[in-house]
Amino acid sequence: MNSIILKYDYELELLEDILNQTCHIPTDLLVCSSKADFLEQLVVQLGRISIQSEAQTPLPQEEANTQFGGHSCKPQPILLSKTLHALSASQLISLVFCPTIPPLRGYLSGYVSRSASPSTQSPGQIIILNLLAMHHGTSEFTLQGLSQTLAAAVSAGHRTDRVLKLVECKDVNDPSNPNRGPGLWKTEVQLLSAAIKIGEAGQSWGRRTISVMRIASRWFKAEQQKERRREEHNPVMLARNSPEKEILV
Repeated sequence: MNSIILKYDYELELLEDILNQTCHIPTDLLVCSSKADFLEQLVVQLGRISIQSEAQTPLPQEEANTQFGGHSCKPQPILLSKTLHALSASQLISLVFCPTIPPLRGYLSGYVSRSASPSTQSPGQIIILNLLAMHHGTSEFTLQGLSQTLAAAVSAGHRTDRVLKLVECKDVNDPSNPNRGPGLWKTEVQLLSAAIKIGEAGQSWGRRTISVMRIASRWFKAEQQKERRREEHNPVMLARNSPEKEILV
């Protein structure tokens, strides 16, 4: 069943889970942004984690035991530590960047999956990152426009027998931005992409809206959001736990 994944706040969390899969399967990650924007999100997240790790460098053992009661440092992200593991897992991962809607629809229309790895029986998965964010603010952020894109994605998955997953992540530079992240699934959108003029009697119909989640529910099942304790990857928590903040408190 195609699914909407709600448990990720940031791109780094998604990549970590893909790389840490117990049984590596072919994965095509379609990023709905430019390569530069995607890398910027990752670099900022990794940079903040690296700074926090340096700030938490353990003291000599005897001093550490006295002051922190044997406190242990948080594990490093796989992209900063397990280099060989990441390289091995990445052999089955393809990154595709579609910064605008037409290239995404065109790619999905002609999508052909790579051959599955001999070591796995699974045909693989397609993960589309920030599809809603790319549509938001355009004339395609409607029932008509979203249905066209989602239908193309579903057809690509069905044609190649691949599982399809949709993920929306927040902007690491502005986590409270309402136009990014899983909250977009609750957005109400109009029915048609093109503005139409209708008679006085039909004006109320022309203003009708529908939730994005309801549109997607035709093809997708939303995975229930689980409580995640991943503060080490959360830029907001990193900012709150920075040494400067602790001194001020």
